[in-house]
Amino acid sequence: MSGVPRLLHIAGGFSAGDPQAERCVRICNLFGNRLRHVFVSGDGSWSALDGLAKGIPGERRPGFPRLAGLPLPGRLQAIARQMVDANLICTYGRGGVRAALAHTLFSDLLRLPPLIHHEDGSDETERGRHAIGSTWARRLGLGKAAGLVVPTELMEGEALVHWQQPLGRVKVIRDGVELARFAAMPKKPPRLARLVKRADERWIVCEAGTEATAALASGLTACGPEWHLVVIGDGVEAPAGIEHRVHRVAASEDRAALMHLADIVAVAPGRELLPMRAIEAMAAGRPVVGFETGAMRTNFPPENAPFLAAAGDHAGLIARMRSLAGDSACIETIGQANRTRAARERDAGAMIAAYRRLYASAMRRETI
Repeated sequence: MSGVPRLLHIAGGFSAGDPQAERCVRICNLFGNRLRHVFVSGDGSWSALDGLAKGIPGERRPGFPRLAGLPLPGRLQAIARQMVDANLICTYGRGGVRAALAHTLFSDLLRLPPLIHHEDGSDETERGRHAIGSTWARRLGLGKAAGLVVPTELMEGEALVHWQQPLGRVKVIRDGVELARFAAMPKKPPRLARLVKRADERWIVCEAGTEATAALASGLTACGPEWHLVVIGDGVEAPAGIEHRVHRVAASEDRAALMHLADIVAVAPGRELLPMRAIEAMAAGRPVVGFETGAMRTNFPPENAPFLAAAGDHAGLIARMRSLAGDSACIETIGQANRTRAARERDAGAMIAAYRRLYASAMRRETI
């Protein structure tokens, strides 16, 4: 593997379900063996790294100085000294800002490699990101960053206005999916491990653990008897009388298969401003119901926008679910519009090409 660039990834944690950690893993997989990866987890969580594909060169860095605590010069210098053997440093979210600050302070003294910071807004609330401490941490910490990557225009605005980052530093790279997996219906009907979709069933697929999940379950009675709710993960109780219409599937199920089996996908932004599940639904040509928070409305075509309720409006969400479930033609129209939008903006190939250009430019290489 000599000659292959070595990337040092520093984040507050790499736990499964953390959007920034899972995005990092997806990108590492798409790079294949073009890069070597070393991971630093501030809180010692590593479960997201289980998603690394076989053969991806990756290792954990033990004994890294604590990222938390007061940013004392000695601690920051100790962090900076751990960066000298990398070709590129990638920091993530609030948890990685301390490492970015260490890089800014000691990059000239230690001749450190370039640093690119990544923010998706998932590890802090909007109020938290705009707080004085968070704001100044990023203004100071990103002073010598070669780039700041954000996945949405909403985060771009925050970086430019609140964190006062120069326009040339902020790079919008939209999340992408492997369109061939999601857009093309498989020749054989997709299957799940413990659940079969019958010919007379229609499915609404949603994620467990969001504020909308319980509301969707209780509102299922407003839809026809053919409609079932399929919950990814645990954490929702089926209302009495319709237990047979609420199902659970493991989070490890094939995501493309789930989207192909869905008729409607319900998304309630939690930690992510624009959840990957929403992008996958678009790519699979499925309509989405949810809350118009964060970047949801601006990233969907106009046909889907009426089915996004105001944030926290559970009654409005149920009404939209019922309306959409009763209109097969609307489901088809919105699904086609979503598929077209995803094909234009959400190709994983275009996404990884943008990362490749940015990382190669930072390392002053022609390509990687």
